[in-house]
Amino acid sequence: MNNDLQPNALQSQILAAQGEINDAQTTAAQKSARRARRGISSQIIAVIAVVSFVGLLIWQRDQLRWLVGPSPQTMRADLETLMAQAAQDVNAYHDRTGNWPERLPNPALAAVVNYQYHGNAHYTLSAKHGSITLEQHY
Repeated sequence: MNNDLQPNALQSQILAAQGEINDAQTTAAQKSARRARRGISSQIIAVIAVVSFVGLLIWQRDQLRWLVGPSPQTMRADLETLMAQAAQDVNAYHDRTGNWPERLPNPALAAVVNYQYHGNAHYTLSAKHGSITLEQHY
C-alpha cells in the first residue's frame, strides 16, 4: 500500500508542478502582452505627435504666406497674365471698332497695367508691383 501511495503522491506533485509552470507561463505571457500593448500605444502616440507637428508646420507655412504675400515669381506671373489680358482687350477693341483705344478698355486692368498708344499700330503695356516692373511693346 505504501507503494500505491508513493506514485500517487509523486504524480500529484508532478501535476502540481506542471500547474505552477503553466500558471507562471500564463502570467509571463500576460505581462509580455501588456508590455507589448504599452509599447504599441507609445508608438501610436509618438506617430500622432509627429503627424500633428508636421501638420502644424505646414499650416503655419501657409499662414505665413498670407502674411508675407506671394513670392516674386508668383507676382511676375500674375503681372504677365494681366498684361496678356490687357493686350487681348486692346486688340479686341481695335478689331471691333477699327481704332486703337485711348485708354485700356477694361478699367479693372487699367488700375494695374499702364497703356500708351504710340501711333502706327504700336503701343506699350507696362505694369509695376513692388520691385517687379514689366514692359512689353506691341
